[in-house]
Amino acid sequence: MSMLELNSWTFSEEQDFVFVAVRGEDAENFLQGMLTQNVKTMGPTDARWTAACNHQGRTAATSLIVRIPNGFGMLMPKSISQDEVDRLSKFILRSKVEIEILPEPITYFCSDDAKAIDRPCPALPREPMQAFVGDSVIVVRLPSNDAQGMHGKFVAIGKIPDDMYAPIKAHNRLARSLMEEGIALIEKPESLEWLPQALNMDLIGGIAFNKGCYTGQEIISKTENLGKVKRRMFLGVGRGVKDLDEGTEVFMENEPMGRVIQSDGEHFLFVLTYEYMDSELYVKDVPVEILPLPYEVTVPASVI
Repeated sequence: MSMLELNSWTFSEEQDFVFVAVRGEDAENFLQGMLTQNVKTMGPTDARWTAACNHQGRTAATSLIVRIPNGFGMLMPKSISQDEVDRLSKFILRSKVEIEILPEPITYFCSDDAKAIDRPCPALPREPMQAFVGDSVIVVRLPSNDAQGMHGKFVAIGKIPDDMYAPIKAHNRLARSLMEEGIALIEKPESLEWLPQALNMDLIGGIAFNKGCYTGQEIISKTENLGKVKRRMFLGVGRGVKDLDEGTEVFMENEPMGRVIQSDGEHFLFVLTYEYMDSELYVKDVPVEILPLPYEVTVPASVI
């Protein structure tokens, strides 16, 4: 890319995310039994969302997963990564698997120039949720359906080639970008609080209901099949609200009906009892406006 073309890109250093590698002869079988995603069907250029749950079906961590040499890599928030590595390691037993947090830099980059996105470049996947896996860098093209005018969003794990890199202009933009797409890579305070359906993981292809057993599968599948998904995640905005932390309650009249799980300024993702989505909601006494997501937020009907 020329310097002129690079000037249309924004590069953001992501210090709040890390890349966890799960490698070894048994890595695929191990993760197949630990994650909601069907990793056995993943090709070399696939990127998918997934959740890791406990036996009660509560989500311990959510991540972006890709294949890497001799295993898989999962992008997740730094705050939750060590706990998740420790938790997964307890299940290795005699499996030939090694789990570690890699010291690779994470960079989010995006452009509002459609021509820059369309320019052929082997390291820039052509479609969302595809990955380029090179010797020194992995690049995943993210969904870009929000109304921010961005024609392409990418995340790179490792060293970006010099000919497609410009100086860092921002920091920690990735979480906000994912929030706009209705994707929650949860932080430590929200670990083991929610079924993955409450985080809309089934709506973004993060749960494979036709795979075999995995940790938490019985409760997750039963909740789906009986039509008992009661909570969903929404994107909200509270005009002028300040200091909106994870765990802040969302009210209908004087009753708490939901809870903030991620926030960035006035915008936030929150989990809400689905039947109250059309009600007048408030956070810190400020009216909540529910913003549209790129996918339809529904609840499954009973199939039993």
